[in-house]
Amino acid sequence: MASRPLLIYKTDHEFYEALSRRDERAYQFLYADVFPRFRHWILTNSGSEMDAEDAFQKGLMNFLLNIETGKYQLQESARITTVAFEYCKRVWLTELKSARMRNHGPMPDHIDTADSADVVNDLERLDVVKTVQQALQQLKEDCRKVLEWFYVDEIPLREIAERLGMKEESVKSKRYQCAEKLKGFLPSNR
Repeated sequence: MASRPLLIYKTDHEFYEALSRRDERAYQFLYADVFPRFRHWILTNSGSEMDAEDAFQKGLMNFLLNIETGKYQLQESARITTVAFEYCKRVWLTELKSARMRNHGPMPDHIDTADSADVVNDLERLDVVKTVQQALQQLKEDCRKVLEWFYVDEIPLREIAERLGMKEESVKSKRYQCAEKLKGFLPSNR
C-alpha cells in the first residue's frame, strides 16, 4: 500500500496523537486533506456544496469526538484521513437514505455502500451517544438546541438561522462555540 507523505506529521500515529491533543494544526491539516476529496465525492453522489459542508462537519465532529473519548483507537493499517472520510461518507449516506425514504424513492445504485468497517464505527458511535447526551444536558438551552437541531435532527444551518432569527454565519459560529463547550464537558477533557 503506497502511503502519501503527511506534510506536518511523519506518521499517522503522530497525526492521531495531535488530534487527541486537539492540536489546531492537526484539525487544519485534516480539513485541508479530506474536505476537497469529500466535496468531490458528494458532488458526484447527488449532493450540493452545502450538503458537502454539512455532512463533512457532522462526520468530522463524530470522528473527533470518538478520538477524544477514546472510542476510536488508531489501527495499525488505518490512515486517519481515510477513516475521517468514511465517517463523513456515512453521514451523507444516512442523510441521503433518510431523504429518499421521506420521498418513498429507492436509493441510487451508484452510491458506494457501507463496508464492514462501518459496522465497527456504528458500534463505537452508539457507545458515544450516551456520553454525549449526558454532556449536552450540562449546556445552556440555546447551545443544546443548536447542537441537537444540527447534529441530531439534521436541520440545515439556514433553517436553524431562520428559527433563531439569526444570520447563517452567526449560527455556524455559535454551533462551533457550543461544540467546543460540549467537548469541555466530555469525560476525556476534564
